[in-house]
Amino acid sequence: MSELSSLYCKVKITKPQLEKFLNSSLEEPELNKNWQDWWNSRKMYSKMELTPELLRTYNDDINEEVIEGWIDYPEAMAFSDYDEANEEWHWGMMFFSQNFTEMIPMFAFIISLEKYVIESTENQAIVFPFFWGDNAVHAYIYFEDGKAILSPKAQTLKDVDPKFVESTKDFLNKKWDQLAKEMDLDNLD
Repeated sequence: MSELSSLYCKVKITKPQLEKFLNSSLEEPELNKNWQDWWNSRKMYSKMELTPELLRTYNDDINEEVIEGWIDYPEAMAFSDYDEANEEWHWGMMFFSQNFTEMIPMFAFIISLEKYVIESTENQAIVFPFFWGDNAVHAYIYFEDGKAILSPKAQTLKDVDPKFVESTKDFLNKKWDQLAKEMDLDNLD
């Protein structure tokens, strides 16, 4: 990975449950078989062992501060959109990260949604190089039987639900158009 990948997360969640999640403290991730299997399946330079010290959260007090922090960082081009009619939350950023250890706190954040979402096959998240035309998948999280699962099998976009890939690309293209129009081009250095 040399360019920043994009992050997109879509979950079915009621407005009260989303508020409850956003106002909750960050949840410490537990080093378990799923984290280990995902980590061991990733290809990276100078790979180290996944330890409890690497498996961490952000330094914020509540989940909403994580969202605000990314939205306040204009280079990320982050978004948080709630669709009340469909009870769907779309969260992500156009320019997220290129480093697996930097991604871990976000995956812990997304996994902690498992207690709040409505059970649905549509609850998914992905990190991939949206802008760079690469099919690599750095992370794919799906929700099943009340659990959020980091897929160790998803190495390329072909390993991910094709409907989700298509809807992700459609959403990110529309979001890019919207965010690009809102950019203050006069203040870019």
